[in-house]
Amino acid sequence: MRPLQLPVPTAEQLAALDELYRKTQNIRERTRAQMVLLALEKHLKAAEIAGIVRQDDETVRRWLKRWMAEGVEGLRDRPMPGGPLKITTAYEEQLLAWVRLRPRSLGLAYSMWTLQRLADYMDTQTGIRVSYETIRRWLTAAEIVFSRPQHTISSPDPEYLVKKQTIERTREGLKEDEVLYYADEFNLSWLPTLRAMWSPVGQQVMISTPGQQYTYYGIGAVNYHTGETVVQFQQHKRRQEMAQLLEALVNKHPTGTIYVVWDNANTHEDDEVDAVVQAASGHLILLYLPTYSPWLNPIEMLWRHFRREVTHCELFETMQALLVAARDFFDRSNRCPQKLLSVIGSHSAEVM
Repeated sequence: MRPLQLPVPTAEQLAALDELYRKTQNIRERTRAQMVLLALEKHLKAAEIAGIVRQDDETVRRWLKRWMAEGVEGLRDRPMPGGPLKITTAYEEQLLAWVRLRPRSLGLAYSMWTLQRLADYMDTQTGIRVSYETIRRWLTAAEIVFSRPQHTISSPDPEYLVKKQTIERTREGLKEDEVLYYADEFNLSWLPTLRAMWSPVGQQVMISTPGQQYTYYGIGAVNYHTGETVVQFQQHKRRQEMAQLLEALVNKHPTGTIYVVWDNANTHEDDEVDAVVQAASGHLILLYLPTYSPWLNPIEMLWRHFRREVTHCELFETMQALLVAARDFFDRSNRCPQKLLSVIGSHSAEVM
């Protein structure tokens, strides 16, 4: 087959092709402009261009001929034959209603919508056939996007609402001589925690790991209304370590009532903990969160903030060096505890 002889393009023709290639939102038109530019600027043959744009030789030749005959306007999509689709407002409303439903709830044999399935289902229900691209545009205009869902976690505790409301009422109704702490524990491992960080393109940052693993435990509490923390680092997180935290809170507040909110871990009750509560003679009251409900404990956000500031992507020379940095973090936080109120989401931050 004799190769096409394209004319030498003018500056205006090249500029028009470049503008179409860069600015069009139509991927088909962009590919056609690319074909012509490859032929004019790189002097490639139709077969070579076809391999680049993933089209066949005849398709490339057809669009090169169209450009020679009609210029850049010849590369644009032409109106489809036939009258315009009669899409009603009712059709659009029904589309938006159905896309929010699970397909199986409509008696269909699949669990997920695709653009094709939506178009097919709308066709069977309304008798109107539209393209998948039209469906996509309408969904986008209605701010409905294709995104990944997340699992929702619910507590199995039958007394969930009662416990949650009891804690909230206590927290919001504290008297002048009363304080409320949220308490919990976290693992402090010598192995660095990893999160995304800035790095040069194509170069993955390598974080060293310790030759031997060591783990301590942070056992602490945060005052919901002041942001002050009491955090101890222990080699174990047994009942006796939990009792030591409670004793530290009692010593910090020798008068008034101390409420401590924590979860139902077996280390949060039994003899050692009960002994501290009894010795406080009503001065210390424990409130238990609903089972499996960590989202109700604001101290979880404090632990997350701690990891971001101290352990993420950082290998300390020794475990003792890590402990020094951990203690320093909470010491600094206690010198300006109001900053932690926003970290834990305390409403008290709004009135500081």
